[in-house]
Amino acid sequence: MSCSKLYLFWNIGKKAYENELLYDNVFQKYADYYSYYYGNSKLYTRENIHFMKRFYLNFPIFTFNLNSITWEQYQILLLIPNKKERVFYFSLSLFFHSDLYHTKELIANHYYYRI
Repeated sequence: MSCSKLYLFWNIGKKAYENELLYDNVFQKYADYYSYYYGNSKLYTRENIHFMKRFYLNFPIFTFNLNSITWEQYQILLLIPNKKERVFYFSLSLFFHSDLYHTKELIANHYYYRI
């Protein structure tokens, strides 16, 4: 996935976070708008807009390795509730140049708890 698409997702997450309290049903409205605008209704679902918000909150834009892993890997990492554990697996994914399968394997083997 291109770096510009990750920045787009980050910015959508930022807008969703900023407007969440101001408007009703903001996630569905953004999902409808971006699905229409970009023509990919599968990528811009309500659930993915929630992931984009979490992406914005958990991965700062100035992270120089933002595009080193894929959006699918970010989604898997965002499912981890513990921030230290999430950062640990993010760092491992960067270090090993992991793909989605390898990142899932790292998490499934609980390497965080072995240290």
